[in-house]
Amino acid sequence: MEKNPWHKNVQGPFLQWNGPVGIKEDGGGCTRGRGRVGPMVIHRAAASRDREAILKAVEEGHDVNEVEAAGNTPLHFCCYEGWVEGCELLLSLGAKVNASNNAGDRPWHWARNMGHTEVMNFLQKACNGGTMDQGKVLVQDHVPKVKDFFQRECWAHHPKPHQEYMEYRKKQDEAYEAERNKLVPGM
Repeated sequence: MEKNPWHKNVQGPFLQWNGPVGIKEDGGGCTRGRGRVGPMVIHRAAASRDREAILKAVEEGHDVNEVEAAGNTPLHFCCYEGWVEGCELLLSLGAKVNASNNAGDRPWHWARNMGHTEVMNFLQKACNGGTMDQGKVLVQDHVPKVKDFFQRECWAHHPKPHQEYMEYRKKQDEAYEAERNKLVPGM
């Protein structure tokens, strides 16, 4: 076990889980991870190019800017698919054109990576002076970090871990210490 792990070198306040919403200023990103995401109804509809399912999901109250564990929005999925009509629809419903995922990729980057020039051109026009630059990178709570991660200037943009994760780590450390203090481990 590391003698001075990163999670013992960060002070609160810590994030609270508020559902599958982006935590970056641009509306994307998610550090919670570990399988806890929203229903992803619009993500699945976008990946399936299902206009009616998107409209129905929005009517039922689903958020067009919901993020999944890697911080991607449904617009990222439309761009990956090369579905211009889906991009138009999502933007008309309030999707954030510049939301960046945990790797800093905006929807435009996904269109570029897949060679979807028509989608790239559409997003550049829709961006209306916004940026196509890479967004900030986020590291999920459970990924090991250097012990002074949150004190480094290059990571000053990074939000603190979630409260429940810090509680989980504390319990894990206490269990490890209790086991270590036993005369015979496991007994």
